[in-house]
Amino acid sequence: MNTTQTSGHIELRGLSMAFGSAQQRVQAVSDVSLHVSPGEFVSIIGPSGCGKSTLLNVVAGFTKATEGEVRLDGRAISGPGSDRGVVFQQYSLFPWMSVRRNVEFGLKMQGVPASKRETTARTLLGLAGLLAFENHYPDQLSGGMKQRVGIVRALATSPQVMLMDEPFGALDSQTRVVMQQILTNMWQRLRLSVLFITHDIEEAIFLSDRVYVMTARPGRIKAEIEIPLPRPRTAEMMSSLVFTQILHKLRNLIREESLVAMGNELDSGGLEGFAVDVGTHGVGELI
Repeated sequence: MNTTQTSGHIELRGLSMAFGSAQQRVQAVSDVSLHVSPGEFVSIIGPSGCGKSTLLNVVAGFTKATEGEVRLDGRAISGPGSDRGVVFQQYSLFPWMSVRRNVEFGLKMQGVPASKRETTARTLLGLAGLLAFENHYPDQLSGGMKQRVGIVRALATSPQVMLMDEPFGALDSQTRVVMQQILTNMWQRLRLSVLFITHDIEEAIFLSDRVYVMTARPGRIKAEIEIPLPRPRTAEMMSSLVFTQILHKLRNLIREESLVAMGNELDSGGLEGFAVDVGTHGVGELI
């Protein structure tokens, strides 16, 4: 935990989110309370459809909660703001701009002078190992490099927090591992508050100070797990006893909720009728 970071405290209190109306109303999340301390890296994991991305969109200010409140440094969040950098799975780079121009874009919109924009962009690109590609265009980069540019662009405007929704989900497994190491190295240097959404349990453990586990829909907080691995994180830690124990615990928690989610889907699809058919005809005759 970084003791010098004093801003970037995220707090959700009694947050609930529902979509639709009347009979079509779907309760996505219910009574969620969590926090990210200044300079802390926190991940949220849970079964598909549990509302992880919904929570992040509320913190980003893209969606307004049905109930409850979300605050950043004590101030209620009512919409998007430059105090929050957001990175999604999609790269969302401007294809007609060079790498450096992409990174400078937010600063240009803020009226930052050209010389300072260039210095900031080149400094961050160097930190991400991309300085040699500053004049390349997105279609000349690999998927992992594009995502690094996206992360650097979000960092360029000096946000208080970073909100990341499955940023490595579209990458192959080898590139994903490299990106995890690059991200944790960058976070180690910058120590921003990070709220990170992922389906990958090992990724959550490797990157995070704490991990929240959500239940099946409607999503609630099922567990909060501290990650006592030392910083800086290294790949060797993933084979340690502590890492393995946490992995086993989180897998069991997710497995329980995935079975609940699967059961809910079967129930809503007519499980009783299926059971009657199996009893009458046998499984072999139904396949």
